[in-house]
Amino acid sequence: MVSYTVFYDSGKTEVFDQEIRPLLAEIDCDFVAFDTQSLPELAEQTRVMVWLGDNDLYSFIPVASERLWWVGFLPHPDMNRAYRSYNIPQKLADAIADIVAAEAPVCSDLMYCNGQLVLSSVMLGNPVTMIPAARVDESIWSKLTQLVVLTFNLSKTCLLPYKIETAKESVVSTAALGIAAVYRPSNSSFTKRVVGETTEDEASLNAVILAPRSISEVVHFILTRVLPKTVRNASLSDYLGHIKTTSMTITSQGNIDYSVDGKVSIADRIDISVQSDALQVLSSCLPTKLDISEHKESIRVTGLPKGQAVNEVINRPLHWIHHTDQEEVKETFVTLKENARISESYLVLMILATLLATFGLFANSAPVIIGAMILAPLMSPIISLSMGVLRQNGDLISVSAKTLFTGVLLALFCGTILTLLTPLNTINHEIGARLSPTILDLGIAIISGIAGAYASARSEVAKSLAGVAIAVALVPPLAVSGIGIGWMDLDVFWGAFLLFMTNLVGIILAASATFLFMGFSPFHLAKKGILLSLAFVVLVSMPLVLAFDKMVEEQGVVYALEGWETEGVEVKDVKIRTGDPMYVSVKLLSDTPLKGEQISEVKQRIETRLGQKIRLEATVAVVR
Repeated sequence: MVSYTVFYDSGKTEVFDQEIRPLLAEIDCDFVAFDTQSLPELAEQTRVMVWLGDNDLYSFIPVASERLWWVGFLPHPDMNRAYRSYNIPQKLADAIADIVAAEAPVCSDLMYCNGQLVLSSVMLGNPVTMIPAARVDESIWSKLTQLVVLTFNLSKTCLLPYKIETAKESVVSTAALGIAAVYRPSNSSFTKRVVGETTEDEASLNAVILAPRSISEVVHFILTRVLPKTVRNASLSDYLGHIKTTSMTITSQGNIDYSVDGKVSIADRIDISVQSDALQVLSSCLPTKLDISEHKESIRVTGLPKGQAVNEVINRPLHWIHHTDQEEVKETFVTLKENARISESYLVLMILATLLATFGLFANSAPVIIGAMILAPLMSPIISLSMGVLRQNGDLISVSAKTLFTGVLLALFCGTILTLLTPLNTINHEIGARLSPTILDLGIAIISGIAGAYASARSEVAKSLAGVAIAVALVPPLAVSGIGIGWMDLDVFWGAFLLFMTNLVGIILAASATFLFMGFSPFHLAKKGILLSLAFVVLVSMPLVLAFDKMVEEQGVVYALEGWETEGVEVKDVKIRTGDPMYVSVKLLSDTPLKGEQISEVKQRIETRLGQKIRLEATVAVVR
């Protein structure tokens, strides 16, 4: 009969005697209370069962590996990491049956870090981020807790330099927030979400390198740890790297903070390795193991900082949005300086865009006006002016402001001349739509400014600038202002020019703030320009808020009257125009013609319903 030596947790003897020992009554067993100081001398290939927690297994497993024991694991209440590592059945009876049924052991690999056994993972790097990441389990509440912890510590995150040497002497020098190393990717949720789960074991370790170069990438990383996602063999995010090898040595410029299975340590050098076939395990639940001859080293670090980029990002606060390198920053400055200058093409496009917009306004044609928006070159000097304001660059401010001022004067002049030559003097829908800007228009300008600055800084999305120009519509308000001058109508001029100023200050503020978040200027240099832009936005917002309140009031009137019935008369097609009293245009539907007295009664009922005096323009329609 096969006999077993059973090592049990001496601190839980009573539980073992009541719950575990009875299940082993029919098996020939010798029971040994585990003591790290006095393990018995057992022969090689002795069949062993262990009922121990993780803390005891750190001492037991290396001894069992050295003495070539055949080991079967029984589920223990304090066994968490080993439970996942060896796929131990949840039920004690199933685990015992699995061990007894094993005629021969399965060879299992062991992972070590600086001579210490690793059951789950090794985490290196910024303790603020990496230690909470190491302790995340599969509980949704734990993940949400870690999300809050990591989010509040974003300001403390910075990249550190690392040099990684693999088993085949490949060297990776980079900067990273941290590194996670595991034997089996599924042993850590950190690596499982990057590498994916594997169905076969091989004598190698998987190291995931986390190197976000902006807060936005850190936020993306945090969200991917919380939100459910199926990992497939897709390309890695730019801020992630993956190395698969049998051993690696990691060094840095000083001591390295690291943790083994959540226990914090510090060292000047980290050696991580996998010992192939080190432990003989009695189990049928372990994954299939590949032959070591089939192992191939893999290094995927394409998006990580390299060379000079490492020195530029280490030990510095992260920007909100990442720039690839300083060359891209310089290229953006050169482009904005060129865009700030007056050129022949700028003047020609300004004239053509204004003329096209003015014709489109008189023709009441939205497609023609959209074409003018695309032609208009005003967005370029405004974005350049935003950068000048942000960095307090007098030359860039002067040149871009001169270019912008020239374009505005040219647009007003062309719009005025064309209006004087055109025998039309009626405010149609397209003209009227640009006479009453509200706070909503400021919101559009701010979003357009963000998009314009981002597109200017990223060459790969610069083609989106045409869409930004359509959204913010800079030239049509100037054309309407020119129409107001030609008509000598101050209300038309002021309403349209206020819309242009709204777009202008909104874009400058938003673009400056976007460039600040993208790392184009330190805050101490940028704060003056940001505050000045904010002051102009607040100043322009005052009439916009009043106009918005009036718009809300008018929409309330339309909502109150549209479809309302009184004494057999239904009110339809309600339209409001500003004035004192308010001008209300409606269509009155009735089954009989209405007389003047009846319309006056309807007007009185409307005034009672609205609680204010109105001027009524009524069209009567008989419905039968």
